[in-house]
Amino acid sequence: MRSRHPPLLSIFGSTTQIPQSGWQELKESLASAIATGCSSARRLRQLHARIVSSGLRHNLYLCGLLIGKYSSFRDLGAACGVFYSLYPPPTKALIWNVLMRECLRNGRPDLVLGVFSEMTTGFPGCGPDSATFHLAIKASIDTRDFEFGFHLAECVRSRGLESDLLVSTSLLDMYSRSGDIVAARKLFEKMTVRDVVSWNAMISGYALSRSLPDAINLFKAMKADNGVAPSQATLVTLLSLCGRTESLEHGQTFHGHAIRLGYSSDIFISNALMEMYIKCNCLDSASLLFEKMTLKDPVSWSTMIGGYLHHRRPHDSLKLFRHMVSSTQFSSTRPILLNVLHACADLGDWHQGNHVEAEFLRNRFELDAQLGTALIFMYAKCGRVDIAFDVMNENVMIMKDVIAWNALIRGCAEAGNLRKASGSSVEMQRRGVVPNSVTLLTLIAIASLIPFLSMGMMVHAHVLRRGFFKERPISNSLIDMYSQCGNVEDSYKVFDGIADKDVVTWSSMMKAYAQNGGVDEVLNLFGLMKESGTKPNHITFVSVLSACSCGGYIDEARELFKCMKEDHGLEPWLEHYACMVDLLSRLGYLSEAFDFIKRGPAEVSASCLLWGNLLNGCSVSGNWVIGEAAAKHLFYLEPQNAANYIILANIYISAGRREDANSILWLMRAVGLEKNPGFSLLMGG
Repeated sequence: MRSRHPPLLSIFGSTTQIPQSGWQELKESLASAIATGCSSARRLRQLHARIVSSGLRHNLYLCGLLIGKYSSFRDLGAACGVFYSLYPPPTKALIWNVLMRECLRNGRPDLVLGVFSEMTTGFPGCGPDSATFHLAIKASIDTRDFEFGFHLAECVRSRGLESDLLVSTSLLDMYSRSGDIVAARKLFEKMTVRDVVSWNAMISGYALSRSLPDAINLFKAMKADNGVAPSQATLVTLLSLCGRTESLEHGQTFHGHAIRLGYSSDIFISNALMEMYIKCNCLDSASLLFEKMTLKDPVSWSTMIGGYLHHRRPHDSLKLFRHMVSSTQFSSTRPILLNVLHACADLGDWHQGNHVEAEFLRNRFELDAQLGTALIFMYAKCGRVDIAFDVMNENVMIMKDVIAWNALIRGCAEAGNLRKASGSSVEMQRRGVVPNSVTLLTLIAIASLIPFLSMGMMVHAHVLRRGFFKERPISNSLIDMYSQCGNVEDSYKVFDGIADKDVVTWSSMMKAYAQNGGVDEVLNLFGLMKESGTKPNHITFVSVLSACSCGGYIDEARELFKCMKEDHGLEPWLEHYACMVDLLSRLGYLSEAFDFIKRGPAEVSASCLLWGNLLNGCSVSGNWVIGEAAAKHLFYLEPQNAANYIILANIYISAGRREDANSILWLMRAVGLEKNPGFSLLMGG
């Protein structure tokens, strides 16, 4: 496209013929040509050459336009060339700022820091202004060079620029992202002028540190500041924080704020609300919101498709994907395709996964490591290891990627093809790919599941050769693997060789002893663990209480259950209640077991497992009163389980209550159940 202004060089022929009054017109003509007449890098280079030949190469205005235009063509080298052709360097910050801004736009924050250092140390006459510091601080954030960021903060203070709104807001962001939320709040309190961006930066800082109460209090203070109204960005940040902390009540409150502020139809707010409800386990609310959205973008579809997958509803995830393809003009984005591939893997539907692979090609996606790995995992989990290998063999980059091999091994393992998973690890090493810690953890888990001691020992040998033993997750997994293979002695050898034991290490060893009948060893280890200063967690108490249950150690179990909350602040899980109820029921403490269930939270009182354990205990001791109470709960919770009716009927018969037994058998038939041949009624009188 030609400029509307004819270049003066074509009129005058050479710069020596240009009258003094024509220089301004020439500059304006060239500027217009750069701004509107450059549709290609080739045309821009021609104009650049004309500027040089016209003697305007040192004109800062034209140089700034050239730098910006070269940058728009992704030619940062040429942009830098324009800048460095200015010698001596300009003393004003403006042209430096233009170069720094374009470096940021082109994803090169490292160059920004280099330019800033050159400006401030190499050329003392060049003085950075507030925009310079803003750009440099942003670059320190993007490079995560927070040490340099704190140096910039010192420079800002020494130059008295902390009162500048742009600079102080950038510093707020830098402090927050570095994790120094105290410094961020201190600076925020010192700011005499705050706009919505400043408030948002401070709220984002609390969001990064997952401090919901502080973020909420700041939001309230923001609303109290009459000059500043919350923006869409404010609510998006807060909704995201509510999702990450699973704070549904607060998320619903911010949903109300969005409606009152007139943001409910904003697509960014709607997407953030969906994500919050999904993460707070309110998938139906997210789905309803999605259906009501009049305007949806690819992020909306991706969020909902991923939400169904997150909540183990891969069928709905695929159904929504098909609806998107058939009812919209949107192309499938990378996140959408990755989610759909995982849905296909969960469903074992490799045919649908094959269609998704075709979607890659339609959208001209490059089969990079991420997409290739997802494809390999999908095919492997669907049992098509042959196709998974085809994908790998067609791409050299993927073939040499340990993450792709890990996906293949894990996919085989999750499909139950444990031998193929093991064989894939051998093939991986044959091709020169070195296993990493994830590979080893997967192989150890496979050896535990089979169980396959010789395979586990080979993995252990590799761990020692490659120096992975110092990685605690691997050592802890080895303890469990040897235990699953029935070799608790080697479990202890691994445990004993770990210098820096954490709570998982101790708990793994206790679990190993508990599974192999070493009750006294578990209690002894628990004492040693406390002496070492390691605080027990929920898993620790599951192992110890399981051991007490197996060994019939009732007094120790009572004391341990009590100290969980009183001494360690741990609310018991269902598993802890199950251990106690099982132990009490088997030893005949039926009233205490009944009280344990009734005093527990709703999850406990609604557990078929616990009431079933109690009913079995009543069957052994012949206690029809508590047995009747336990059975009534089971009839309500699982009315179609014939075993509960038979057990109670047998308890009645043992107690001489034949009429009650007949009533139970009548009730059983009334709900449409037949006596299972595997259960028999006692015929005592």
